[in-house]
Amino acid sequence: MVKKLIFIFALCLIAEALMFTSVLGGFKRAQALPAESQTSPPASPIPLDQAESLVLVNENYRQPLTPDELASLAPTDSWEKTPQEALGGYLLQAVGGRQGSWKRQVNFNEQSAAEVILALEKAVNRPVQNAQLIVADSRATTFAPHLAGQILDLGATRQVLLRGLRDGEDEIALPVVRESPATRLADLNDLGIRELLVRGQTDFSGSSASRIQNVKVGASQYRGLIIPKGAEFSFNDNLGPIDAAHGYRPELVIKPEGTVPEFGGGLCQVSSTAFRAAFFAGLPITQRRNHSYAVAYYEWISDDRPRAAGLDATIYPGAQDLKFVNDTPGAILIWTSLEGTRLYFDFYGTPDGRKVAMEGPEIYDRRASGALKAKVVRTIESATGEIQELMLNSNYVSPNLFPRVFEYPPPVPPPTPPPESPAPAPEQTTNEI
Repeated sequence: MVKKLIFIFALCLIAEALMFTSVLGGFKRAQALPAESQTSPPASPIPLDQAESLVLVNENYRQPLTPDELASLAPTDSWEKTPQEALGGYLLQAVGGRQGSWKRQVNFNEQSAAEVILALEKAVNRPVQNAQLIVADSRATTFAPHLAGQILDLGATRQVLLRGLRDGEDEIALPVVRESPATRLADLNDLGIRELLVRGQTDFSGSSASRIQNVKVGASQYRGLIIPKGAEFSFNDNLGPIDAAHGYRPELVIKPEGTVPEFGGGLCQVSSTAFRAAFFAGLPITQRRNHSYAVAYYEWISDDRPRAAGLDATIYPGAQDLKFVNDTPGAILIWTSLEGTRLYFDFYGTPDGRKVAMEGPEIYDRRASGALKAKVVRTIESATGEIQELMLNSNYVSPNLFPRVFEYPPPVPPPTPPPESPAPAPEQTTNEI
């Protein structure tokens, strides 16, 4: 009778041990420990299924952990018995001659985890931003988009981070608490400028100081520009004079006689960025031409795509323009910005449900001389399911046909006052800034 009571008591202890779910470092034990148990600890460690790479993502944040961070966060394991398991195992052994159960404990470097999370907090947290918009003469003189505030949830981040490391996940979403803005763009205008539609981007890494200056001055001409609903946008019509008086410097441009210095060299960085915004917004492109030869400044598309030619747009006042039509339900506000070596054209307006996808660029017929061809296919699906395709073909000849001539024009003192009309159009029709 006594043995029977002891046996029943042992079964109760074992059941309690199996249901034991004490919190371990923010996890319940059932979450924190792999489902492993055995009658004795292993003679040698069993490899953990830990992450070899881990990318942390949020709405506007995507950052992989560095190899050093992964190494410092690598989980370790040990084997232990909880008090309930130890007592239950002892009674089982005493009554039935059976061994107790050992369980695997997964541990993390808490200090390293805290350092990573604090760095994430600085990168992800942002205050709420209310919209600002003041329009004068078809241009926004004051503008700020509305942005929801967000604060990283530190406790939840710790849990998903350690779980991702333990389970060998490739990517985890960072948990944030959001705060809605009190004033949105739609509250400030009746033009249809409501939210961000698209971002066009290029990278001008490797540019000279003069070229960077020209990119900055050129981009400023389009900052705040509003394209009315149904209107055709012309890049050249909004560019203005290109001379020293307006802040431009001599830099290389492609002309029939070669690649030569001229005021405003590098402005095609601006036109190519504007073109990409229109392209990915799904707007009708009514005029666009690629450069005569492939230029490295226009090969970067995004960090998750391979570099390739085929998404550039050259311009030259009086000879070559970039044009597209605003066929969205409202006006489009252009807002330009520079961050490091990247130029951005943000289009704000009213979305109509269209979806834009790109296939390519496909590079073919590449020659040893540097000549090549590129093909890009843009597919637009409307909100009603209608499909439209645009095939963008670019034909680049050899750069050897346009040898560089490094003779810069002499500096020209700025006139007073600045001229009110653009400089006369050049006679050549193949010039490219």
